[in-house]
This record gives sequence, C-alpha cells and structure tokens, in this order.
Amino acid sequence: MNNKFDVIIVGGGVTGTALTYILSRYTNVKRILLLEKNSGVAEVNSHPMNNAQTSHDGGTETNYDLEHALHVKEAAVMLRRYIESKADPMLFQKRHRMVLGIGENEVATLKRRYEDFKKFYPDLFLADRNKLCAIEPKIIEGRDLREPVCALVSNDGYIVNYQLLSQSFVSDAKKINSELEILFNVTVKSICRKGDDFVVETDKGAFKSKTTAFAAGSYSLFFAQELGYGTHYALLPVAGSFYSGGALLRGKVYRVQIPGMPFAAIHGDPDILNLSDTRFGPTTKPLPLMERHRYRTIFDFLKLPLISLKGFVSLTKILMNKQILNYVIKHFLYDLPIIGRALFLKEVRPIVPTIRYGDLKLRRGAGGIRPQIVDLRIKALQMGDVTIVGDKCIFNTTPSPGASVCLSNAKRDARRIVEFLGKDFVFDQDNLNRDLS
Repeated sequence: MNNKFDVIIVGGGVTGTALTYILSRYTNVKRILLLEKNSGVAEVNSHPMNNAQTSHDGGTETNYDLEHALHVKEAAVMLRRYIESKADPMLFQKRHRMVLGIGENEVATLKRRYEDFKKFYPDLFLADRNKLCAIEPKIIEGRDLREPVCALVSNDGYIVNYQLLSQSFVSDAKKINSELEILFNVTVKSICRKGDDFVVETDKGAFKSKTTAFAAGSYSLFFAQELGYGTHYALLPVAGSFYSGGALLRGKVYRVQIPGMPFAAIHGDPDILNLSDTRFGPTTKPLPLMERHRYRTIFDFLKLPLISLKGFVSLTKILMNKQILNYVIKHFLYDLPIIGRALFLKEVRPIVPTIRYGDLKLRRGAGGIRPQIVDLRIKALQMGDVTIVGDKCIFNTTPSPGASVCLSNAKRDARRIVEFLGKDFVFDQDNLNRDLS
C-alpha cells in the first residue's frame, strides 16, 4: 500500500464519509486515505441508536434565526437530494415534522415565526388544536381544553439512518475513485508535521499526506491541539440518552427551544429502526468521556484544557447560570433507576398527555456524546459548529446539526483541500450544483 496520500481523512462517521464522497465525485483528488478505528463506518455518534435521526432544515428549530435557518436549509437540500436519489426506505422515511407550542407565550412565538418564515419555507403551516387532532391525535388526547396549543408543521420532514448514509457515501466513492483507500480497525495515535507533509502515526504504522482532515468528533479538537491549533478551546462532552415509549407518534414532534440554551428540548419521534416505537430524548448530561460507553477515553479527556485553571474558571462561570445548572442536574437524574423515569415522564407529558410511567423504558447502551466546545477566552459555551482550519489541515468537531449539514460541510472542506493542494487540483462546482443544489 502506498503510504503517501494527497489527503488523509480521520473518522468514518457521516462527516468523514461525506467528505470522502465529495472529494471523489467532484474533485480530481484521487489519493485519499480514510482511517476509521472501528470495524465499519458510523459506529459512534452517526449510529442511529446514538442520534436524533433528523434532517434539520431550520424551519422548525426555534433556536435559529432566519439567516441561520436559511443556511441550514441550503445544506439540508443537498442531503435530501442525495438520499432521495437512493429511494431506499431503510435509509430514510418522509414524515411530518413539527415544533409544538404550549401556553400563550409559546403559541405567540410560533405565530410570529410563521409570519417571518412562510415566504422562505412554503412547506410550513400553522396547525391549531383541531388540525393537530387529525395529524397527531396523541398530542391532543387528554389535554386540558383551556390550554392554548398550536404547532408549526412541515410535511417535508425526514427521518434518516446516518449509518446507512455513511455506507452509501463510501460505496459511491469507491465506484468513482479506484485509488481511494479505506482502513478499518486503525487507531490514530498522533499527528505531526515533517517538512511539507503530515505524518499520521497509528497502531498499524505511519502514513504521510499533503493535507489532512479530521472528522473524529471529540478527538478532532484533541489532535488539533496536538498541532498547536484551537488551544483556546476546551471540550465539555455532553451525553444524550433516549427513552422508548411505544407506538405513540406518527412524525417528529419538537418543543419550543428554551431561550439561551445550547441543548435541544426533549422531543419525540418514530425510530428509523422500528417505526412502531416512539423515542423520547435526548437527555443531556456532561460526562468526562470522549466517546459514550468507552470509559478508557477519560484519560484522553483529562489531557484537554477543561482540566486546567482556565477550564475550571470557565466551567464555574457557565454553571453560575442557574438555568443551565438546574438543567444539568435535572438531566443527570433522568438516567437513575425508578425515579429517573418518573421525572422524565413530566418532560414527555407536555407532548403526549396520556403517556404513563409504564410506557417509558430507558434505552440502555444507546446515546452518543456531543462535543460541546467551551471558548476559554470568553469563558462561555460555543453555540453550533466549530471548525478549526490550520495550515493545510481541517478539524471538524461537528455538534448538532452536523449530520444534517454533512454534505455542505464536505463541499466547504473539499474546496479548502483543493486550495491547499494547489493549481493542479480543481473543484467541480457545476456538477455539484446540478446533482445536489
């Protein structure tokens, strides 16, 4: 095997495989190596047991303003064009998606949002109590008739199996690019620069490249800092768990986002792996792990700057916000036996008023880690995506909605890699527009 490549991509989740596909399909970069430490693609956060399985487009995400929403919508169109070309019901399902408003304030918020967004999102409509009774009867059943309720609804919602999507990206890339190399069960130990080349040391030997891109979740920041990039960032790994509730909802039902909170409110949706089961979640709790359920990764977490004086001061300042502190404590309790289910039931009943304690079951072993970035300079959580770009290297941390925007991010990073490599390499924007825009 040739151990010198144009680009090495570290991480075989949906972000890394999307970049592999875009480079293979829309550039003349051929000598590509994808390294993945697991035995297949998308075994960690991109696995359907570990994420929300949602294609976000900004229309029903109330924490997005219009400008941000339209940026996410453009990325969502790319993803949807690709998955629809596959026509695979195991890969995706179209279902309605809504954000549910309860009480006078939330109802007013959704009505204002609809007026601002309807010009740009013609799929959106407002559903009152009567319409909701037909669309999602479990939302209205048992609800107090005096309680104001409405929802902002789209019938253009998607449930996506991002593991199958990652497999599809790799399969298509292999058909196009005969020089593509993919290695599984390879753990990256370190990265350094030697002259103009990057040297990626692994447990299976060393590999060289002209450029490199990390799409390794929490480990992207870990290796960026090994090269001296992003040292003003720390990592607060946030774990999410899910409950099963049985056959309750027909589509995705989100709640109005809590203002100023970087974490999504509890929502319910059918599981792509079993559409007759409704999942509720995710819960949100910080854990000192780089990857969920992999306890040895605590030693790598301890090497990051959150375990420092600046990190301690930043974390203290963040938790001095009583809203965030109460939120974190409450979500820690949700994973406890017996009492956790009772407390979580209170979060679910605003969505499904008639749900009972016995309907809920904690999904053991499910749920991933969201690499929430802390900016040590301002001692605050960073909202959304943080991508670090260095000298011919890219590090994607990809928090939500990373999977939804994977192809858009891949397009962005492919352009950068072409620029890194020089004038002999080109990006085929016209073909990409024809296929995905």
